[in-house]
Amino acid sequence: MTEIELYVKGKKIVMNQFAGKIVKDVFMAVLSNLKDVSLDRITKVEVT
Repeated sequence: MTEIELYVKGKKIVMNQFAGKIVKDVFMAVLSNLKDVSLDRITKVEVT
């Protein structure tokens, strides 16, 4: 999971590399705390 795309109300939010890394790190931190979730198997995350 390397590319980050953020959409708010259907509109793509453009992020620089720094902001994208923060978003990715936060999501990975949340996912790492979920029971039975293997981070190395995650290929895509969608939040709707």
